Amino acid sequence: MRKPISVSELLAQGRSKLKRLQEGADTAGRTLAALQRALPADQAGHVFGASVDEGGVLTVVVDSGACATRLRYTVPEVVAALSGELGVVITRTVVRVRSR
Repeated sequence: MRKPISVSELLAQGRSKLKRLQEGADTAGRTLAALQRALPADQAGHVFGASVDEGGVLTVVVDSGACATRLRYTVPEVVAALSGELGVVITRTVVRVRSR
C-alpha cells in the first residue's frame, strides 16, 4: 500500500509541471519572434510557430504550402543569425504546414 500524498505536495508538483510548460511556451515565443525578425517581411507573416528542440532541430509552422517551399530555401540563409541570437546550434530545419 502506498503512502498517501498530501494536497500541498500535489500542488507543488503541479506548479513544477506548469512552470516547465510556461518556460517552454516562452522559449517558443522567443524563437518565433527571432525567426520572424530574421525573415523577409513577406515570408515572416506566414510563420506562426517555431521551436528548437534539444537536438537542435528547428521546427517552423507556416500557413501554406507555397510559403513552406519558399521558406525551405530562405531558412538556411538566416540559420547562423538565428543560432547566434537564440544561443543554440541549429542542426536541421523542419517546415510544417498547418492552417491557422
